[in-house]
Amino acid sequence: MQKTLKLLAAGAALAALPALAHAQAGHPNFTGVWTVTPYSGALKPADGKPIPFKPESKAVYDKHLAAAKAGDKSWDPATECLPEGLPRIMTINEPFEIMQRDKAVYFVAQNRVPWKAFFGEELPSDPDPFYMGYSVAKWDGPTLVVDSAGFRDVTMLDDKGIPHTEQMRLTTKFRLGKGGKTMTATYTIEDPGAFTHPWTAKASFVKKPAGFQVPEEVCAEKLATTAPKR
Repeated sequence: MQKTLKLLAAGAALAALPALAHAQAGHPNFTGVWTVTPYSGALKPADGKPIPFKPESKAVYDKHLAAAKAGDKSWDPATECLPEGLPRIMTINEPFEIMQRDKAVYFVAQNRVPWKAFFGEELPSDPDPFYMGYSVAKWDGPTLVVDSAGFRDVTMLDDKGIPHTEQMRLTTKFRLGKGGKTMTATYTIEDPGAFTHPWTAKASFVKKPAGFQVPEEVCAEKLATTAPKR
């Protein structure tokens, strides 16, 4: 066990070297394991106004809320082990890891589809939709800006069931708090297929202690234990 712990510590130290190079070059270091706080499950406009739904997307959202209240979440692909999508994967009540490297930033949640944002690249003009979309990254002073597009429309924006279309474009701005132990993310959602105009939401995160390992979770195991016996 002691040998295993030493190997894990050595691996973590080596993995951190490229990220430290970023910090030394003047960029903040976002590498670490983060968890949303407080967890609410709902994405809400930062200006306090209602979500600017189009009538058809509002009808879908209301249907999701009513079904969930009745104990039915069959509308949620995540219950069938499909990826949560963005920005939801960052705001579920589970930790995720950021690995900041020279050419890309990697985001890894608990045994789920990872997503990555590449520096110095452009979003594809006509991509095949992905659950996690496509992302590119850039710096705006101390702010890490991630632009994402090319999403499949089966994912939800939050745990409550806010829908979107394949027209969605998401801009996420990450910023570290003083001391690097807290982080804020500002999400700007632009989707003319679901909303009348772009809107912005925010989330806050705390950093887990050094050495914290993201727990292993195999979604299929949950299905196996809840599936009816044949």
